[in-house]
Amino acid sequence: MPRWRFVEHNNNSTAAVASIEDVAECTARADAQVRAVLRGVMAQRRSASAALDYVAALAPGVKANCWSLAESAGHEGQGRMQGLLGSYRWDWMGLRDRLPALALAWIPDEPQDLVGPGIAIDETAQLKKGDATACVAPQHAGCTGTVENCVTTVFCAYVTANGQAWVDFDVYLPQRWAQDLPRRRVAGIPDDLQFSTKPQLAMDQLDRLVAAGLPARWAAFDEVYGRSEQLRKKTAKAGLAYVAIIPCDYQVTVASGTTIRADQAVAEAVFERRSCGNGSKGPRYSDWAMTATTTRGQYLLIRRLISRPDSYTFYLCWAPPGRRATMTYFITIAGRRWPVEETFKTGKDVFGWDQTQARTWNGTCRHTALAALAQLRALAIRNALTASIALPAASQHPPHTTSTATGDRPASDADLQIPLGDAPVPARGGQPCPPDITPIKLSIAETARLATLAVRYTTGLITRARLAFALRWSRRRRRHQATARWHHYSARLTAVTGPG
Repeated sequence: MPRWRFVEHNNNSTAAVASIEDVAECTARADAQVRAVLRGVMAQRRSASAALDYVAALAPGVKANCWSLAESAGHEGQGRMQGLLGSYRWDWMGLRDRLPALALAWIPDEPQDLVGPGIAIDETAQLKKGDATACVAPQHAGCTGTVENCVTTVFCAYVTANGQAWVDFDVYLPQRWAQDLPRRRVAGIPDDLQFSTKPQLAMDQLDRLVAAGLPARWAAFDEVYGRSEQLRKKTAKAGLAYVAIIPCDYQVTVASGTTIRADQAVAEAVFERRSCGNGSKGPRYSDWAMTATTTRGQYLLIRRLISRPDSYTFYLCWAPPGRRATMTYFITIAGRRWPVEETFKTGKDVFGWDQTQARTWNGTCRHTALAALAQLRALAIRNALTASIALPAASQHPPHTTSTATGDRPASDADLQIPLGDAPVPARGGQPCPPDITPIKLSIAETARLATLAVRYTTGLITRARLAFALRWSRRRRRHQATARWHHYSARLTAVTGPG
């Protein structure tokens, strides 16, 4: 495990530092476990190797499409990444079922933590432009706050004082897709998949996580889910405390026996200034008040923003018998719901979850499962590096390298050539595309890539073999663009003049 060094700062304090060798060792140990998980899901080692390459390639600065991931992974083509999301035979639900155990092993809990580990439930969207992607439809997108053409996915995040990550998910099937069997079949949506509301998807996920033995003690969810009495009862039946955001007009029966709107409780509320936890800019203080309802163990919690005293958030809270149902307890859980938003930001900004070009049901779900695994892998590496967890030694496996390592192929003079011409276009509709079509004219984006490569090569930052690898990918991109342009031209000519 990491061989710590300590450095002394000007204030006489010391801090542990790690070397790049420590990072490599922790990465190798984490990858050995990821590899074992993938081999349990995939029948062929080649498929598991491609999946590990996919997970490792999901990183900042790499677009999460098969072309960019294949180039980052060192593959000499995009086919294996596309096959992983498409034609390879493996069950993404099998991988999803393994996420809770990995989270339990890799995200430790603090023994002295007030509320313990829990589950935060929320949804987020992938914005789309067309209508061919499975489950895409105009619907409310929480990431923008407006109606967007998007695919919505419901997530459960496992949250402890030491971190958070996705442990379950379901893609939401809109009604228009549920009722259109031909369209479903084109997108690969299983015939037996029925429409479920988002709260129902959340309940299904809770069932799976409880059955998996995840030691959660609470659940937190926003208004979409908080208004569902069924979800709240399901959570309580599982022995989990809950803190659920409810709309201001939600009917609540307070301890006096009077049924009122939630916002009517503000008039008699007595507020206290409390922090619900630390954010990126410090403690998150608000004014809070709580009143009991007629349901044993259930309370109405009210939050008032300090900066906007007329802005209120209402929570319906419950704690199992024997647990101290204090305002501090519920406020702390309310603050723990926010980390699910952090998993969305990490999933999109770091691992490119919303950048996939997959259109089928299987492709979308496979990418999501692999992105969730990438989140957990990063947490395992960080927590092993900081000695929060101990990962088994990976001596039985070599450190992970890409299955087709960059630079293994010798660099020829032809590899270093950059075509400067432009590819042909069809003269008539229906004309076959030449199998050896030349690359398209250099675009500005490709020129910028080449300029960066030139500087790195001439200053000795990359080898001749690495330069050749990058230039092969440059030609591959340009030939693909030339082929796509040919077919677009041919389709347009056929529509206007008919087949030649």
